[in-house]
Amino acid sequence: MSLIKQRASEAKTLLADHVFKAVIGEIRDDAVGVFLDATCDITRIAAAHESVRAVQVILDALQARLDAEAVEAKQDRDRAND
Repeated sequence: MSLIKQRASEAKTLLADHVFKAVIGEIRDDAVGVFLDATCDITRIAAAHESVRAVQVILDALQARLDAEAVEAKQDRDRAND
């Protein structure tokens, strides 16, 4: 198994994990609660924004692994057809 396929497999496993999804959802829900709370100060809003951005960085990194696998598979198919 290539490193790209191994990393993609790990990403798929993590993205399918119900605990991982629950934690990500809780972080986002907590941030939304802060955004909707008119009594929150700018420091709490900024911290919530950073949490949402951090979650997105993680999800983007996992998606990049899946994308790399798709590119590798397409390149393999293209080479096979040459």
